Amino acid sequence: MTKNLYEYRSYKDYLSDFIDKKPSNGRGQRSKIAKILNCHLAYVSQVLNGSAQLSLEQADALNEYLGHTANEADFFLLLVQAERAGTESLKARFLNRIEQIVSERELLKNRLQYQQELSAKIQPEYYSYWYYTAIHFLIACPDYQTKEALCEKLSLPMPLVTQVLEFLVSAGLAVQKGNRFDIGTNRIHLGSDSPLISKHHTNWRMQALQSLERRNEKELHYSSVLVVDKKQVPEIKAILVKAIEEVRKVMKPTSSYDTLYCYALDLFEVGSQQNPQQLKSIPNKRKKSHENYSSIQH
Repeated sequence: MTKNLYEYRSYKDYLSDFIDKKPSNGRGQRSKIAKILNCHLAYVSQVLNGSAQLSLEQADALNEYLGHTANEADFFLLLVQAERAGTESLKARFLNRIEQIVSERELLKNRLQYQQELSAKIQPEYYSYWYYTAIHFLIACPDYQTKEALCEKLSLPMPLVTQVLEFLVSAGLAVQKGNRFDIGTNRIHLGSDSPLISKHHTNWRMQALQSLERRNEKELHYSSVLVVDKKQVPEIKAILVKAIEEVRKVMKPTSSYDTLYCYALDLFEVGSQQNPQQLKSIPNKRKKSHENYSSIQH
């Protein structure tokens, strides 16, 4: 089973495993590293298989290639410093700090995973951007349980995907098994009275706008403007709520999830906050329409 960065005590072992798990057993990866470090390929081989060591500057240059978050980048530099240490006492100092970081991470993970629901302190980060929710749900699909697959599916950079996965694991919303991730045991629920609810809706409405530009025939977009008697609104709302309930019935737990979709419904009074006096000042240059609705559907 592939280990994560925090399980290593040698950056050389970590780099070797990182390369080996790439497609074609990492063919061409050493050349890519040599290009990043602006050095000869032979030097990369000496670092991985011999006594040569990366400088801190070179290690820092590799952090982006390795897809490290800020915390992982710091940890990787610590591993390099430990192996570069010229005395046993200095090496022990770096190794002690490494073990301290690992212990702190384990305590935090255990404390957060004990929760049954996401705490109020963690919710703002989860709902800050759409990709937290997207990655959280996508890892339920076997085809998207690796960082590489998530990056390709969502067109996101590796460091960002790594950061989000690290957050999800620490919050108990995801579990890591080697280089794969799966849904965790903790639940996430946002009540209608939460101050974050508007942010959550905005995140996904923005994604809906982007999907309109793709003009994909497999997707559905529907907008309707209705002129109604207010007495009819509760009945319309009940129909829409019933539709949501029917969708929930279809979405039964399964082991064959293979993609991620977003669906959104809106029903609201248009112009309810406008000043009627302001509307009177707008000239009416068109004949009054007697149609009850107009719709746009893709």
